[in-house]
Amino acid sequence: MSGIDARIAEVRELERSVRNHINTHRYQSVLLQDSNGWNQICSSLDVIGDTICSIESYQLQPFPDETGMKYIVTYGILQALFIQQDALRHLSEAFEIEYKGNAILKEIRENRNAAIGHPTKQNRGGEFFYNHVSRISLSKKGFDLLRFSKSRPHEMIRVDIISAIESQLDCIAVDYKRISEKLSEIDRMHRSKFKNTQLQDIFHSAMGYSFEKIASGIYAYSYGDKDFGHSNLHMVKTAYQRFEAALKERNELASHTEFDLKEYFHAIEKLDQYFTGASQWMEEADARIYHTYLLNQHEHFVQIAREIDQDYAEKT
Repeated sequence: MSGIDARIAEVRELERSVRNHINTHRYQSVLLQDSNGWNQICSSLDVIGDTICSIESYQLQPFPDETGMKYIVTYGILQALFIQQDALRHLSEAFEIEYKGNAILKEIRENRNAAIGHPTKQNRGGEFFYNHVSRISLSKKGFDLLRFSKSRPHEMIRVDIISAIESQLDCIAVDYKRISEKLSEIDRMHRSKFKNTQLQDIFHSAMGYSFEKIASGIYAYSYGDKDFGHSNLHMVKTAYQRFEAALKERNELASHTEFDLKEYFHAIEKLDQYFTGASQWMEEADARIYHTYLLNQHEHFVQIAREIDQDYAEKT
């Protein structure tokens, strides 16, 4: 693996870690509350990824023989380096992390500005420069940039594109790593907050007994059995209220889970109406159907709790 290949692989791995963070529900739901910030993050990540693709192609593909294509490829790679810097700066800004930059990145920007950004009349601190890319010098490795100004009548700068790519990727990796490490620390602190409390514990072993007594209450021939079934339904409802609150506290209440819980509470409410006699139309067969739904769907929520607990345990 070449030096550029290794650097590209490192940047892509850092990109993956940031994308994993923002696509995790507990963080994504917060980020989405600020639409401008969210769009800035997504745009910046995409641009960094796109420019990495262009750098990779630049080093893999042969440099064109046709003069016009030489200019297009050279213009393209310089612009890719330029907007890649902007993207990382804006990504840092979106996560409220200081983007420091350095002299190396500044030189790459200045060379791009002189060669393809504002070549014909470049204003630098009130002094104007007139720049020319030497056509005969154009190659995959770089080109000679001729510059003229009042204070410097003639100047030639060697723009080393391969060196610029390698240096920029090193700098990008450093700043990208700073973002990734901050997000990892946020994740670690969040998990640590709940490391001693498991969602599975909300669904205690006695809940199986509660479901049995709810069923007995539905079939009951005495008010005592019916009341006992009703009280066990209340226990199940309380457990699910705690489960919903715990998911919200962890910011783990995904929209599909929230929908499922609403349906589950609806079924509990219907059974409550059966036990209290609040529903005139509800028959025993209807109550049995709702009870079966509650019993069968219960394992679905236990599995959700189990998966979240496992995820927290693995990365705490």
